[in-house]
Amino acid sequence: MVMPEGTILTRMSRSQRNPGTPESPSASERVARARSIRNPADAVAVYREWASHYDDDVVGSLGFIGGDRIADLLAEHVTDRTASMIDLGCGTGAAGARLRTHGFETIDGLDISPEMLTVAQGKQIYRELFVVDLLARIPIADGSYAAAVSAGTFTSGHVGPEAIAEIVRILRPQAVVAWVVAGSVWPQFEPAVIAAGIEILHRTEEPIRRGGGPEATMLVGRLSRCR
Repeated sequence: MVMPEGTILTRMSRSQRNPGTPESPSASERVARARSIRNPADAVAVYREWASHYDDDVVGSLGFIGGDRIADLLAEHVTDRTASMIDLGCGTGAAGARLRTHGFETIDGLDISPEMLTVAQGKQIYRELFVVDLLARIPIADGSYAAAVSAGTFTSGHVGPEAIAEIVRILRPQAVVAWVVAGSVWPQFEPAVIAAGIEILHRTEEPIRRGGGPEATMLVGRLSRCR
């Protein structure tokens, strides 16, 4: 997810309040609106309004399972449960929560939306949470993480393959990535993944919601290029 121009990384304050509960459209309508986002300001507005409904809509009503599935795949490829991980576009924390069930504890999260991060913060999943622009330079040191997970971020209206090089910068050599990439954008992602020096370990086309057909690529890779 992207931030408005000029926004800098901000650590989430523990004193921030939970988002309110505005009048809103149906779950399906909110998903459709998110997938039609055209600019960073729109993204911020969409997720500000959606944060308090997001879990009920996406995990509950619509039965999205991509976050669980990609976390399970990451757990299969990372045996060190003390490994430091970054959750890209973590939202309210679905993938992070699943990683915690696998015994991972050192998980940080990034997202465009302070309101979504406030919800995630209340779940006590993450070590640290940051509001950050994934399409600008990420104000995190080189080589900070041994793994990166993402679900719901690499999709239409959100973050494209141009973010990969900067994400790779904050990963360690041999870091593992486990990302859900929407089928509509995978053709643009595949060459960027290869160019970034990510060796593909697992790639399948799978459903992202219960009872649905394949909609996304479940990608697991290892950063093989020395920087």
